Amino acid sequence: MKITKNRGMFLATILITFAVFNVVVFVIPFARCDGFWTGYGFSIFAILLTAAVGFYAFDRDDLRSKVYGVPLMSVAWRYLVIQLIIGVLQMILQFVPFQYWIALNTILLGACLTGLITVDVAKEEIERIDEKIKEKVFYIRALQIEVEGLIGRVSDDVKKILTDLAETIRYSDPMSSPQLAAIENNIKAKAAVLAQAVENADTDEIKSLCNELQMLFAERNRKCKILK
Repeated sequence: MKITKNRGMFLATILITFAVFNVVVFVIPFARCDGFWTGYGFSIFAILLTAAVGFYAFDRDDLRSKVYGVPLMSVAWRYLVIQLIIGVLQMILQFVPFQYWIALNTILLGACLTGLITVDVAKEEIERIDEKIKEKVFYIRALQIEVEGLIGRVSDDVKKILTDLAETIRYSDPMSSPQLAAIENNIKAKAAVLAQAVENADTDEIKSLCNELQMLFAERNRKCKILK
């Protein structure tokens, strides 16, 4: 696994937490009884779990992944802080039977794991929707670039009509849906014919196709509004 600057800083924070916690609990003369080892064991596990969650949450370097990983880290850090506090209390309050502490620590760990699973499921669903949206938006953006690329290849008398078409595409609703498949396939086919007409320098055909595409985009935009 590649250790980036952010991962390095995160790892350093975890190592510092681990070191400080161990120094504190072993320098202070706690009685090394069952309560001590229960608190110590669950606290060390919380540190290791937080480290694992951090590396998983930021497993990719893109900004979107880092943003989506923040809720996971929020759950993990809160669990770590609470567990460290409870762990130290277990070492201090030796008169409380350690079985009660085990139950409390287990409940806390269960709540943390449930939270992590819930947040991760939501994270994956958001990423899936994001990828789906990106694919849909790409359709319009690719078509816009294709038409804009034709403008410099035509004579002056049809440049404006192609420029107007590119502007129409640019400001069209970027989202798509299965209900728009038929009209979008028609637009794609007309755009391919338009590119061929530009190649053939067929001015009349270019004008006719641009007008048809304008009408198709107007119809598509109307349907987009209805589908929202």
